[in-house]
Amino acid sequence: MMVRDDGQGAWLDVEAFRAAARTWLAEHMPLRAQDARSGREPADEAGEVSRAKELQRRLFGGGFAGLNFPTELGGQGLGIQYQQVFDEESAAYEMPTILKVPTLAIIGPTLEACASPRQKERYLPPLIRADEWWVQLLSEPTGGSDLAGVLTRATRDGDLFIVHGQKVWSTGAHYSQFGLCLVRTDADAPKHRGLTMLIVPFDAPGVTVRPIKQITGESDFCEVFFDDVPVPVENVVGAVNKGWSVATTLMGFERKAAGVGRPRDVVGDLLRLAGERGLGDDPIVHQAIARAYVAGSVEGYFARRVSAGIQSGLMPPHASALLKLYRAEKHQRNAETAISMAGEHGVLWPEDDEWGGEWAQEYLGTRARSIAGGTNEMQRNVVGDRLLGLPREPQPSADVPFNQIRQNRFRPT
Repeated sequence: MMVRDDGQGAWLDVEAFRAAARTWLAEHMPLRAQDARSGREPADEAGEVSRAKELQRRLFGGGFAGLNFPTELGGQGLGIQYQQVFDEESAAYEMPTILKVPTLAIIGPTLEACASPRQKERYLPPLIRADEWWVQLLSEPTGGSDLAGVLTRATRDGDLFIVHGQKVWSTGAHYSQFGLCLVRTDADAPKHRGLTMLIVPFDAPGVTVRPIKQITGESDFCEVFFDDVPVPVENVVGAVNKGWSVATTLMGFERKAAGVGRPRDVVGDLLRLAGERGLGDDPIVHQAIARAYVAGSVEGYFARRVSAGIQSGLMPPHASALLKLYRAEKHQRNAETAISMAGEHGVLWPEDDEWGGEWAQEYLGTRARSIAGGTNEMQRNVVGDRLLGLPREPQPSADVPFNQIRQNRFRPT
């Protein structure tokens, strides 16, 4: 494990940690390829997952994995500012980014906040080591924005729940071992009060995972089918019929994690594109690239302010919606700038072009940014009623038993 200070077992200050991280990274982690373009490329997912496991285990061996998780659960017990410093220092290095979302940045913090002590001891250490990967199982074919309207049901049978239903848009389900699954356990209760969060092992009988072919040609998302899947009652996270509070906790972490992904030097890529297209002297292009630079700089300061505010209690957890909304719109604006600058090369390219379709892929990929993790419209609603105190939208079905709601009615099969 990492050597800290002179025997006291804790860092004297953040800058001492920064210096140690900078030295360790230079000695143990590979630099990201500087000559490769950073657009969205068809992924070798099996190789990417294997590589991420290897890199995460290096970080774990050096004491730089799970920085914000408790030491007794395999983490380092450090504050959020240490993770921010490490992200800054590691930006030039190859990192296991595919592992961060949803396993490390969403599922891990949710388990730490809501799981039982036994569940934390069982699941968090292998999660931090990358021995086990996780996926969140929330959205369904009949509804994504109306998350509380889930139809996947879990029927109690002694010490088991029997789960039947379907989830969709589950990122990375095809290489995950566990999922946090929101299910309906009481259809007689109002829709927010009859939900339970379950840990579902993917090797249980009756679980089927099917990747979805996306418009980009990739298959990051999956649909997951549950055909009478037996899940032990001890796998309940939180309490039976109290799953909505766990789900809202998870969604808060998801909004904060919305900007995590493959590192990209957006300004560098736009400058390169301008040079390739002969636009280096165009003042309008200069302005567009400058806006991208400013937006990226603002994002860093904005993320620190919101994270610090939530951690200190000065901001409610729902403030993470601000980050989600900002990042989604920023990524889409950058992609629109790039596709406009690329001109015909953004939509047509020769078959032998090594980077063919780079900008088309990037543009198409960012379309999901305003949907995944909650639509931009939902984030604005959260900001309006949870942060600004504006009147909430009417909810006539809030206190109606779920099986009496006409839309998305619970229909046993």
